[in-house]
Amino acid sequence: MKTKLLEVLRCPRCSETMKTISREESGGEIRTGTVVCNGPSQHTFDIVDGIVRMATGFDHDAVKRELEYENTTYTGSDRLRDPKLIGNFPETLAELWPHTCNFGPDFKVLIDHLKLKAGDWVLDVGTGPCWSSRMLAQTGANVIALDVNEADFYGLKTSDILFEMHNVYFERILESMTNLPFKDDSLDYITFNASFHHTPDMEQTLTQCYRVLKPGGMIAMVNEEFASLRQKVFVAESATDTGSHHTIPYAEFEKSVENHGYQISYFVAAHVQEKLAAKLGKGMSSLIVNTMEKFPITLKQLNSALILLQKPVYANKTKKQNECVSA
Repeated sequence: MKTKLLEVLRCPRCSETMKTISREESGGEIRTGTVVCNGPSQHTFDIVDGIVRMATGFDHDAVKRELEYENTTYTGSDRLRDPKLIGNFPETLAELWPHTCNFGPDFKVLIDHLKLKAGDWVLDVGTGPCWSSRMLAQTGANVIALDVNEADFYGLKTSDILFEMHNVYFERILESMTNLPFKDDSLDYITFNASFHHTPDMEQTLTQCYRVLKPGGMIAMVNEEFASLRQKVFVAESATDTGSHHTIPYAEFEKSVENHGYQISYFVAAHVQEKLAAKLGKGMSSLIVNTMEKFPITLKQLNSALILLQKPVYANKTKKQNECVSA
């Protein structure tokens, strides 16, 4: 952790600002120490290997299932502990999991949509082995990787491999997406790559994201598990991922998005556009893509989409919060 993180950090227990106590530093980073809130209770959280270990939202059963699943699944093969292979994710991701070959290209296009600037604060939620956080950090933005797992090779400790291989830096926080330890209106962007559908509580996650985003700030997500009419008719085989993975109906998602006050936009995922262009040619595929994005009902029949949720520039409270105030 670097002390710059204090600009956006707040105590997840009492919402007070925080300070650091350093015991070991390296390259300007606090590798071992504590983060202490400035409130009367002085809540304290350890910094271990540069990771801020908060973990205040770990009481959900879904978080416990996910940790159990990951810690028993990502073992047994030397390739799962190969620093060179894992350090080169997402380019090498499909060597271990062929079905993820589109994750890298899709996330790159997601980054292109955000048009990040140096100095922007970006939260990457459910980062896993941190390759998405690495790609975000290479834009020059201030990036924070958040995950419930700090393990080597498939959790937040993978960051040390990426720092050395790619000459980048980003912050790491051990916490659930339902308990974001950041100040109100402090972040510019929040990203999810195949992670939002692991949320223990969709309503709470969207509420927390809205709170910490600056007015005009944006959530971007891709490779998520949403379901519309097609997925209900043609039910997929049971997923082998028995952790917190679950499918979210578009109808429920969109209702929650509207209730929170987000403005939603849909885009065809990059790998789908490439497949359409290869089969139909650039002109026809562009026409189809434009039509699908103009009428998202068709886009939502696909298994993947790039989704942007923007917090209105004029809004500081969610619709739900406004209702509470007016009541």
